[in-house]
Amino acid sequence: MKTLPLFLLLLISLNLATGDARAQTAQEFLDLGREQMDLWNADEAIGYLDQSIALDASNAQAFFLRAMARRDTGDRESALLDFDQAIALDAGQVEFHYERGMDRNYLQHYAEAVEDFDAVIELEGPAEYSLLLRADSRRGQGDFEGAVADYTAAIELNPINPESYYQRAFARSDAGDFAGAVEDFTVVKDMEPLPDSQFDKRDVALARRAAVKVKAGDYAGAIADCESALAENEQDLESIFIRGLAKSGQGDFDGAIEDFDHVISIYPLDEAYYQRGKARAGAGDAAGAEEDFQKAKEMGYEAPGR
Repeated sequence: MKTLPLFLLLLISLNLATGDARAQTAQEFLDLGREQMDLWNADEAIGYLDQSIALDASNAQAFFLRAMARRDTGDRESALLDFDQAIALDAGQVEFHYERGMDRNYLQHYAEAVEDFDAVIELEGPAEYSLLLRADSRRGQGDFEGAVADYTAAIELNPINPESYYQRAFARSDAGDFAGAVEDFTVVKDMEPLPDSQFDKRDVALARRAAVKVKAGDYAGAIADCESALAENEQDLESIFIRGLAKSGQGDFDGAIEDFDHVISIYPLDEAYYQRGKARAGAGDAAGAEEDFQKAKEMGYEAPGR
């Protein structure tokens, strides 16, 4: 059997050693990138991860880490491209889909975000957090019934989390289920927050419920809720604003104008000008109404149907 010449054996050995070094170097760059990420040095991390990917473009983790670093710099569109590549290389990682879904939702790519949260739920089974995230994206894309279904499933898994009821109330209202929305805001108003939770909306639940009642045409009920809220905090501008809407709905245009005057005197909200304009028009003050409509428009308010 013939043996290879010595120079060929040396060349093969050198090539193998170089290949091993390249693989090690790619991993070393990846590790350096991860270290910089842990230190919140996103730009430095991207530089190392660029080098890692240049040496080994088959490592899904390198693309994923670079996506996270790019997102930290605010470059979310480039981050999405890296998330796409990471998932193309390894679609079985829950974390990859979760983070891409969060990015897509932030960028208002709601239908695509739903697909990612679908994948998260398929890979690890339904969990409260993933159901809430998918519900939020479904709301964003206008699938209010689907959002309600997800919030309901999350409540079944954890019936003592007021956030799920709170978010479901908005979805129910958007879907036209005003009675269901009122019911959920009532639950939030009466429910203690979870231990160590930052979520406590009990102080705004009455105003939110009042707003739903205005949409449902229950103006007297809305005013009662606003009065209850104002009894606890007389400077609650949201309740004063919603009370103005309810008074206007009842035909009490002078009372509505008084409420909108108070809101505008403290916080010149564009919609408050618009709603005061409607109340002034109802009261027969055409010039005052047009002045308010113009002011709202100058402030950027887009009036429905105008």
